[in-house]
Amino acid sequence: MKLPNLRLHETQARFAALFGAIAILCLLALVYAVFRGFNREMMAIVFNPDGGLGKFRKIGVFVGTAVTLGVGLTAGLLGFNSLGQKRNTKPIFSWVGVAFGALAVSIAPVLLYAWLTLNQSTLRG
Repeated sequence: MKLPNLRLHETQARFAALFGAIAILCLLALVYAVFRGFNREMMAIVFNPDGGLGKFRKIGVFVGTAVTLGVGLTAGLLGFNSLGQKRNTKPIFSWVGVAFGALAVSIAPVLLYAWLTLNQSTLRG
């Protein structure tokens, strides 16, 4: 299988749109992981760190934030690099990559901050 030529601006634009879509999917998964179990009355995210998948939730939020930031930065930089080039016949892919990458990079740290300030582990007694 022949590998794509990333020196071509059209290929960069297509990969920017692809990575932008992946960044948005990672961002949606991060929103679910952070706000699952959110209690509006207590204004806290309640989870059980001892049972089931709860013991992996904290590390999952950190890894999910890192992956979202990495994929979003890649999408934004690929889109920005191919954005104004004369040989790029699909500039909309570049714009999609830049927009989705910027959205993911700007919201992922906010979700991490929300997790760090609002999480409350349940107590057994």
